[in-house]
Amino acid sequence: MILLIDIGNSRTKYVLLIDGKLLATTQLNNKDFTAAYFEENFCRVCRVIVANVAKSALTNELEHWCATHKISFKQVYSEQQKKALTSAYQEPTTLGIDRWLALLGTIRLYPKENILIIDAGTATTVDFLAKNGQHQGGWILAGVNALFNSILSHSTLVRAESKTVANLAFGTNTSDNVNNACWAATLGMVEQAIEQAQQLGNVDRIILTGGNGKTLTKLLVEQKPPKMLSVNSIQFIDNLIFLGLQEYA
Repeated sequence: MILLIDIGNSRTKYVLLIDGKLLATTQLNNKDFTAAYFEENFCRVCRVIVANVAKSALTNELEHWCATHKISFKQVYSEQQKKALTSAYQEPTTLGIDRWLALLGTIRLYPKENILIIDAGTATTVDFLAKNGQHQGGWILAGVNALFNSILSHSTLVRAESKTVANLAFGTNTSDNVNNACWAATLGMVEQAIEQAQQLGNVDRIILTGGNGKTLTKLLVEQKPPKMLSVNSIQFIDNLIFLGLQEYA
């Protein structure tokens, strides 16, 4: 039984890999991801594979716990190449490990396709993967929540409440103005990314993932972006990073 762990900026997600199959995803706040939690939940695993975009203290504690229990531990990092995937970065290790794993998961699912990957979480990232396995680069934008908080923190007189329902309509109050603009800006970036990717090669598929990925998928399908083959080429994949981590198992 292999444990795959994705440590984000505020939350940790993990899945168990048994006989080549991924089980359901569990997530918790980073502050709760402690040695006591490991002891209660991870004693039966034989191997731990982890990706971390947060502070190293969490992986240090986990690695120490694994060593104490004689459990194999591996932290993965972005590389220049793995199997059919080649990074676009001149310094490959500086590509976020979450983006690298999303690329690996994508090529695992859909080899030999031109695919635009949108990971909508704390940041909204864009990566374009060519059908020959060459990463073509991408963009990083503040995530929807980060955009919202940025406006409030830099504007003394703007007062708004965060809303859970995404909407693109013009607002008639400040809260709607701010919330809807954050979604509109994010969707506009995605639509521009589609245009940019189309110049590099016909986009066969758009994959969205991340905490806001499902909502963004719905908005994108409703908008019917130009130059796409069909809305059927747009899909949300929740466990994309774990499909990438599976390549290291």
